[in-house]
Amino acid sequence: MPTASAPSEQRPQALRVRWLIFGGVFAAAFTCYLERSAMSVVAARMMPETGITQVQLGYLFNAFLVTYTFLQYPGGLLAQRIGARRATLLCLVLSTLGTAATAFAPGLAAGAALLATLAAARALTGAAQSPLFPSNAGLVQAWFPPRRWALMNGLQVTGLSMGAAAAPPIVAGIMQAYGWQIALYATCVPTTVLALLWWRHVRDTPRTHRSVVPAELAEIEPEPRSTTAPRISWREVRIVLGNRNVLLLSFGYLLMNYVFYFFMQWSFLYLVQERHLTLLKSGWLAAIPLLVGALCASLGGLLCDAACQRLGARWGFRLVPLVVLPLSALLLMVAVRAENPYAAVAALAGCFGCAQMTEAPFWAAAFWVARERASAVTGVLNMGGNLGGMIGTPIVALLTQAHNWPAAFATGVGFALASAALWLLIDVERRPLAAAL
Repeated sequence: MPTASAPSEQRPQALRVRWLIFGGVFAAAFTCYLERSAMSVVAARMMPETGITQVQLGYLFNAFLVTYTFLQYPGGLLAQRIGARRATLLCLVLSTLGTAATAFAPGLAAGAALLATLAAARALTGAAQSPLFPSNAGLVQAWFPPRRWALMNGLQVTGLSMGAAAAPPIVAGIMQAYGWQIALYATCVPTTVLALLWWRHVRDTPRTHRSVVPAELAEIEPEPRSTTAPRISWREVRIVLGNRNVLLLSFGYLLMNYVFYFFMQWSFLYLVQERHLTLLKSGWLAAIPLLVGALCASLGGLLCDAACQRLGARWGFRLVPLVVLPLSALLLMVAVRAENPYAAVAALAGCFGCAQMTEAPFWAAAFWVARERASAVTGVLNMGGNLGGMIGTPIVALLTQAHNWPAAFATGVGFALASAALWLLIDVERRPLAAAL
């Protein structure tokens, strides 16, 4: 298929091409989260087999997060410059190499050298995945009209949550039968297949895809728009990093992501260590909150789009987070106090579902502020969000190594409430980024 050609003018179109493009976005989120979430599952076997402690495991989690976090904005700028097709392909290929290197590391080193090798492999995986969501944000912004931005971001989060939900039962099952290294290798297969399909079928804009007809173009954009910047100036970088709404959204996302990463990295070990469940049972139960979160992410997008149409952008984006984040904090307290492990899982599912409902408002509000600079601005947003994971990882690691899981849960309650309060300061109708540029 050629890289670029004129849209077809006469060909009938049974399915809008933009939904096929979004299928690729959804699959990229799913496969990359399957790869990255596998580490928290294989840790149950990897730690006793390699002699790594729980605090050292926290170091490995943060090795991923450091590169993933601090390369978000550069990754967004890269995607803005070279286009999402190339940027996401690069992410898929390098992420697979980093995951495979993690599994291969024990064959190369032992002791301190093994820890350093694993940290390097996780850092590579983090660097590889850093452009993924800023890059895909540019695709969503280009291929869908503004009235659908919240829903599409919610659906993308559904994809990543389903990837994370698939990891505990699938990886635990393979690990039980063949060991933790084979389980990691297995997660590389779908990402490799997707990389081949991505390069063949995905294009950066509707106007460069040969299968898009004029009727679909009219549905997406009345006038041509681009997601690639002809140049990236230091003035533009300063304006983006200094924009009030960009900073507030990023800080609020940081606070919310403390709760997100608690589930991504620690819920499986919580069920094994604190609730004393088997590996396989923990794998299936740990998937339940993630599946609920997947459904709620799309629900949050629908509710946000509806609220924006009825209340306007300022309160439309605020409404969902102001309601569900306090509820998420309440359910987190219920979970830690529940005596029955299944009741705890139910409360955790409700908690994570509420937290995931805020993903679409955060990202769609960033789209509203950024417009055609969606990749760059969401790079800042996701950098802020993942700082929450970096902050939370050593805190939770230290508390849980001392078997103080209630204190770990309590920190999540505080972060969720603070994130809700911050939404009262976010006003996407004030000082739009485009006016400053």
